[in-house]
Amino acid sequence: MEDGLLLGIRLFLHNKRRFAIAVAAVAFAALIMFVEYGFLSGLLEAQSNIADLMRADLVVMNKQRSHLHRWDSINAVRLDQIAAVPGVAKVIPIYEDAAGLRDDDDRRVRRIMVIAVPPDEIPLAIGDTRTLSQWLKIPHGFLFDRLSRPIFGDLVPGSGFKIDDKNQQLLGYVHIGPDLVVDGVAVMSVGDWLARHPDAEPIMGTIRLDPGQDPGRVRDEILTQLRADDVTVMTPAELRARENAFTLDAVPIGFIFAVGMIAGLVIGAVTCYQLLFNEVLDRLAQFATLKAMGFSNGYLCRVVVGQALFLSVIGFAVGLAITVGADAYVSARTMLPIQADGTALLLIFPLTVCMCILAGLAAMRRVVAADPAELY
Repeated sequence: MEDGLLLGIRLFLHNKRRFAIAVAAVAFAALIMFVEYGFLSGLLEAQSNIADLMRADLVVMNKQRSHLHRWDSINAVRLDQIAAVPGVAKVIPIYEDAAGLRDDDDRRVRRIMVIAVPPDEIPLAIGDTRTLSQWLKIPHGFLFDRLSRPIFGDLVPGSGFKIDDKNQQLLGYVHIGPDLVVDGVAVMSVGDWLARHPDAEPIMGTIRLDPGQDPGRVRDEILTQLRADDVTVMTPAELRARENAFTLDAVPIGFIFAVGMIAGLVIGAVTCYQLLFNEVLDRLAQFATLKAMGFSNGYLCRVVVGQALFLSVIGFAVGLAITVGADAYVSARTMLPIQADGTALLLIFPLTVCMCILAGLAAMRRVVAADPAELY
């Protein structure tokens, strides 16, 4: 078995030009699959990013709020009721709405998402909580998401801005990240937000439990005691899964990127087959000699499989190297978390190997069906 594999590799390396073209074809197919998967996973991660930032055991929100970009608020009384449930330590409100941001030197107004949180109990993992708490206690100040898209320009702490025509001072930065809908985020205190919008209601509440409490049991207790059908309670992990499911269902991005991956696989398989077929055809006399000497079709297949395996590994490695650079460039341009993660490696490497092996076996049919006497 090993001899057949090594022979296939040596034969393939003999024609360096063809080998380079074959590696480029496989690398291109792997690159397409990596990019398509990277876009899909990056979009899903960006859309559900807020769920990963929750510093909470449970999250409560309006039951009508089917996704995070639907702004159905909940009655603040509900948060007080939940805080009285046994096992609940704290319920922290989060306010959210869109606003217009304008600096003193620019008349253009840019849409930005504003998140308001209590300074003493910051419910999101967006920076050092002690520092953020001190900043948010300063009246008429706000924090800017440093991961926002560059359309907002270079916002320097200490500068004055207007948010919905109200003067605010930029105090520092947080780290959240944009998505398909939101280009940037500003964070301010609940006090400042309610001073602007006295009738505002929370968009959600983060629930922290007493130590040792089971989130599932406390959630059932909350829903039982509230006896209300206007709220839903879930863990941050469940919120993330629900957001990803909604994104895949509402927008056919899963189907689009799946088609793109399949297209890359087909392109690679066809190109790989053509190159391996030409390799087999050029060495038909050598294969005929081996058959006349008594070597079985299985041995000859192992020779071609050796070529295909070698080609898949080298092509995949080259494609991965190009992907790292391509992902870094695209991520910097779109501000989306696009990268080749472990799941991508576990998915795309087997696909690349299978693509090359199947192409090699298809190219080998010409030798298997031939009579050695007819090949001279």
